[in-house]
Amino acid sequence: MGELILDRLILRFGRRTVVEDFSLKVADGELVSILGPSGVGKTSILKAVAGLLQPAGGKILLDGRPLIGTAPEKRPAVMVFQKPLLFPFLNVEQNIAFGLRMRRLADSKIRRDIASIMELTRLTGLGRRRIHELSGGQQQRVSLARALVVKPAVLLLDEPLSNLDADLRQQMRDLIHKIQARTRITTLFVTHDQAEALAISHRVALLLEGRLRQVGSPRELFHRPADPEVARFFGGTNFLEGRFEKGALHTQVGVFPLPGFNGNGHRLTATIRPEDIVIRERGPYDLEGRVVRTRFEGMATRVWVQSGNTLLVVLTPDSRLTPGQRVRMHLPPEKIHVFPPPPDERRA
Repeated sequence: MGELILDRLILRFGRRTVVEDFSLKVADGELVSILGPSGVGKTSILKAVAGLLQPAGGKILLDGRPLIGTAPEKRPAVMVFQKPLLFPFLNVEQNIAFGLRMRRLADSKIRRDIASIMELTRLTGLGRRRIHELSGGQQQRVSLARALVVKPAVLLLDEPLSNLDADLRQQMRDLIHKIQARTRITTLFVTHDQAEALAISHRVALLLEGRLRQVGSPRELFHRPADPEVARFFGGTNFLEGRFEKGALHTQVGVFPLPGFNGNGHRLTATIRPEDIVIRERGPYDLEGRVVRTRFEGMATRVWVQSGNTLLVVLTPDSRLTPGQRVRMHLPPEKIHVFPPPPDERRA
C-alpha cells in the first residue's frame, strides 16, 4: 500500500493561513483520524494529499516519493467526500466501474473486481439500481466501493458519515472499520465527531485552530491529554490547580497522593474525568460537597457538586441524587492526570 508523510505542511487561502506546520506520519496499513471542530483545516489537508489544493509550504511523501507537483489523476490517492458524488445517469455497477474503465482494463477483470468490491461493501444485488433508488447509506457505500475498487495506495475519507442518521452512521462506521482491517489500506479519516474517531482509528491527530495539538492512540488522547485544551475537547471539565510536595498534589479542594510522580515544588494543573469520580455512601472518601444540579442522561446521571470554591462534574449511575443533597466523593489517584509543568517551571 503506502506510507504517507506530511512534513511541516502549510496551507493558505489567500493571505489567511488555515493549517500551519502540520506534520504527520501514517504508516502503511494504518487508519489515522484527523479530528477537530469545523473550520480548522481538516478537509484542506485531505485536498492537499489528493492534489486538489496546492500547499504554501512543506512536503507530502508517499513511500518516500514527493506528491506535490503530481497531477491529481496521477496520484495513487482517492478521496471520498462528505456528500456522495455519483453519476445519476449510471447505475450502481456502472458508477463503481467508472475508474476501472478509465484504465481500459479487460471486461472480465472489471466484472470480477466489481463483484468482489460489492460483496465487501454489502452492495450485492443492487448493481442495476439507479442512484436515486438508493438510501443515503447505500449511496455512501457506492462511493466507498468506487474508491476502493481502483486499489489506491491511500484512501482519504472526508466526514463520509456526517449526513447519515445515528443508526446508519453506526453501521457505516463498523463497515469502514471492517473493510480497513481486511484490506489494510492506508487511510486518513477526517471527522469532527470524537466518538467516531476514538472508535475507528489506530491513532488520532487532534487539530485545533490550524495546529496539531496531539497525536496518539485513542486511549492516550482520552486518558492522557497533552494539555487542558485537549482535555476539554474530549469532555474534560474537572481541573485542579496545586503544587506537588512530598508525593502528593496539594490543591484548593484537598491533598491527593500521586505515587511515582516527581517534581517537588512545581505548580501543576491536574484533571480527572467525570466518570472517574466515585460518589459513595460508605468507605474512604476525599471530598465532601453539595449537589447543585443534576441531568439524567440515560445510562448515567451528570451531577454538578460544589466542594468549597470548586465545582466538580461527576458522571454516576446513581439517578437518585437531588439538588441540595450532601455527598462524599472519592478521587482515585490513578485516575488523576497531571499535565506537564510549564517550561519556566521545568527549568526551575
